[in-house]
Amino acid sequence: MKKGWFLAGCSTLLLASMMTQAQEAPQQSVSSQDTVQPITQEEIRQGLAAMQQRLNSRIEQWGKTLSRDDFEWTWRGRQMKPAKRQEVCDIFQGVVNEMYQMAVKNKARLSPEDQKLLSNRDQFIEKLGFQNNRVNTQMGFDCRLQ
Repeated sequence: MKKGWFLAGCSTLLLASMMTQAQEAPQQSVSSQDTVQPITQEEIRQGLAAMQQRLNSRIEQWGKTLSRDDFEWTWRGRQMKPAKRQEVCDIFQGVVNEMYQMAVKNKARLSPEDQKLLSNRDQFIEKLGFQNNRVNTQMGFDCRLQ
């Protein structure tokens, strides 16, 4: 399995990376009125790196579980069985779910435009870089994200 097959789209995951770091960063005040600071470029950079590492780790662990029995012959050649394909899709869906929950939790630190994305999950997924809410796994099938 190609190790970095998902990371090609990670450069477009700006919002997702902000959420990853925002969860780890303490909320800071800029005045005595407890105004929350917006997410910084450094948090974005660190968040993207953390997200890539988490996703790589999950994919790598999943890949170690694959065996010869996880594939079948079809008229299109050798393909992964449906249960294993679903596991791959679940990895992507899990990352999207985590990013969405982090975004909701840290909504106050987002710009007004990014806050609007939280009201429409499909737009949020599009902003993460998944056109038409689909992931091309490069393994002969796509995953639909919800």
